[in-house]
Amino acid sequence: MDDKVTPKLLTAILSAGMLSFLGILDETATTVTFPTLIKEFAITTDQVQWINTLVLLVIATIVPISSQISLRFTTKRIFLTGITFFVLGLVIDIFTPRFDLLLLGRAFQGIGTGIGLPLMYNIILTKVPKTHLGFMMGIGTMITAAAVALGPVFGGIVTELLNWRWIFIISIFLAIISAFTGTYSITQLNKLQRVSFKYGQWLTIAVGLVFLMLGFTNLAKNHFWSGQVVGCLLLGLASLLIWGKLSWNDSTALISPRLFTNLAFSMQLLCYCFAKISTLALGFIFPIYVQTVNQGSVSLAGWIMLPGAIIDALMAALAGKLLDRQGARLPIILGTIASLIGIVIMSIWGMHLSNLAIILLYSLYYGGYGMCFSSLMTSGLTSLATDSHAQGNAIFNTLQQFSGAVGTALAGTLIALSQSNHQISRAVATAIGAKWTFLVLTGLIILNLVLTTIFVPRKKH
Repeated sequence: MDDKVTPKLLTAILSAGMLSFLGILDETATTVTFPTLIKEFAITTDQVQWINTLVLLVIATIVPISSQISLRFTTKRIFLTGITFFVLGLVIDIFTPRFDLLLLGRAFQGIGTGIGLPLMYNIILTKVPKTHLGFMMGIGTMITAAAVALGPVFGGIVTELLNWRWIFIISIFLAIISAFTGTYSITQLNKLQRVSFKYGQWLTIAVGLVFLMLGFTNLAKNHFWSGQVVGCLLLGLASLLIWGKLSWNDSTALISPRLFTNLAFSMQLLCYCFAKISTLALGFIFPIYVQTVNQGSVSLAGWIMLPGAIIDALMAALAGKLLDRQGARLPIILGTIASLIGIVIMSIWGMHLSNLAIILLYSLYYGGYGMCFSSLMTSGLTSLATDSHAQGNAIFNTLQQFSGAVGTALAGTLIALSQSNHQISRAVATAIGAKWTFLVLTGLIILNLVLTTIFVPRKKH
């Protein structure tokens, strides 16, 4: 293997990454269009949330089969299939006169994103020389972080100057460019094999993840012991137990549950999930805090989130360089400490955060997150045998979506509980709910610091 990342390889990574970039960009951009969509389609707030919730559910069902798809079909065919689904979804989104068709288009986009997200990381893990692996994994994380950074501002500007459909019109041009560059640059990653598809294992994983995500999502609107919450959670757990039984002794399992017996892998995966839960919870809280507590506008909320997201993207690349030279332990622990300092100060000042304080503390937290997040994934995957990387990659990317749903549900539930106290103003109740969330997240990040100190290897792999 060449010891350099060639321009063609970099183009392949960016082409596959464009699917995940556009998927996340459209998700975060459409969030700021919710009030417009509610009026245009005459729908409720609960209904409009499905524009993004549905995408998360579709991704969660597609990513687990990525490792087996890569064995049966050529890499270029997988990429072009993802592009086709994504563009088809965009076309439906652009021309739809009805909300149900908009949901259909978003579902097709979810399929494309679910194909593109693990494909990008598989290309990096398979083709990038080990001496540059940390940096390129950081670039992969930076691609998705850039989408998070640009999404709210992009969506607000496009909706204000044109209309919400232009979000998808612009995306379709970028997707077509990606199709051409990917066709040129993406090469085969592995030898194809004649493997039988594990329908039972896939169905039980998909059903389990969907019901668990629905359970945590419903937690923001229903009490824990309601059928919508505890019922979904129990069904999800039961389905995953069936998957474990079906897969445990299968040497060609879709995803082997035996991977979780590797403590270094499992504990770093858990830290990865806690970091994602915390980040999505903060991403949910601060736009509401800026508008409800500080009386700012929607566009101001988007701009306030932008510096932190940009710093996250830059620190992800820097952490990758540091990982390549010093190993994963240093960027992970430094990043976790930085995030912890930010979240502790948020907890102390939670009732009185000015917009400037939000910018500074979110940047401190998000910079630390950028340092540790991709490094946790890189370190966790390299703790597995090489032939298990595709399955490990699928696990990380699937649980990333699941953790996002948990984080949003956690923040939404705590704020909703506080706002149910009608004896105080909505602004004060929102600030109290935000402080409760900061305290819970502080506990998660402290646990992350303890676990990473114990389980992240002291030496380079």
